[in-house]
Amino acid sequence: MSGAHTGPARILAGAVHPALIATAVEDVPDAGCWDLLAGAHVGRLAVIGADGRPDIFPMDYLVSDRHLFLRTAPGLKLRHLARNPFVAFEAEGDADGFRWSVVVRGAARRLDRDDEIEASGVLDLRSTSPTGKYDYLEITPDAVTGRRFRPQR
Repeated sequence: MSGAHTGPARILAGAVHPALIATAVEDVPDAGCWDLLAGAHVGRLAVIGADGRPDIFPMDYLVSDRHLFLRTAPGLKLRHLARNPFVAFEAEGDADGFRWSVVVRGAARRLDRDDEIEASGVLDLRSTSPTGKYDYLEITPDAVTGRRFRPQR
């Protein structure tokens, strides 16, 4: 075996000192998280599957009154949510020279009343997927966290 580093040891040898990382990555305050979420339109919904393992789905969404609203089609997501409504939703993007990520954790529920669906604004949400999306979800957050950093050049 040679003296050359391979795998994780080699990566760590060129890594940034932890003290520098702490100042390079910033927490985004709650209001800033909601502003970032409102400016993006695609994120990832993480649900717990029937086997107890996580599953993740790209989703179009909108923000209204500090809740997330999504359109979906019948299928796996709705079956998973019927068993376990707890979800995580993550969106990311670029803003003002920073990369950012916001994670919303909470409970999802299917909207089933016309007045709720209309009031949410989700009927105006356009889906990038070619399939029909006639089921509507609301995520009520328990926690919202965000981080941002300037990309390395």
